[in-house]
Amino acid sequence: MQKVGKLDTKMNGQSIQPVSSSAQITEMTAVQDHTKRNNTTRKQEVKASVQELASRAASRVKAVAAEKMTPPNSAYQFEVSWRGFSGDNARQTSLLRAISPSALPQIFKNALIVPILLDIINEEMDLAVNYLENITRVPRFDTLIMFLSSSDNADLVKIWDEVFDNEATPIEYAEKLDNLHTKYCPKR
Repeated sequence: MQKVGKLDTKMNGQSIQPVSSSAQITEMTAVQDHTKRNNTTRKQEVKASVQELASRAASRVKAVAAEKMTPPNSAYQFEVSWRGFSGDNARQTSLLRAISPSALPQIFKNALIVPILLDIINEEMDLAVNYLENITRVPRFDTLIMFLSSSDNADLVKIWDEVFDNEATPIEYAEKLDNLHTKYCPKR
């Protein structure tokens, strides 16, 4: 290394210019900012990738759970499962489909409760009509309907009107639903 002047230095015959400390700091800051942006981008990519994997895993678990859905033997088992699937209509529907509608009186016996009744009514048409018919055979059904609070009764009537009492109701269900309407929504 050979010193040529105050600010010049030669190394292997090449001239090297010194860099001021402020320029060095600016350059270091730019490199750090670039590194931070790259790290942030990588973290976001990894996070998105992890979220996608988690979503796929959850979908697979749900699919497996739906395939292996075993019907409950009691109202308690039904309610625990039903509440566990709260917010997941697909799993609640799978639970209902796992139960033969004719088994409802055996499962619920004297333990049918209003929130479960209202939730079941809100399900898809074919399944709901079969359930509605068989729930009326639960021994405690008439008593349950008779002692509905005014707000629960209003909810039931509202759901009934929105779901079953409209022009979109298929004709093959209309007669059954008219007969069931008197059981679910008696005039007070």
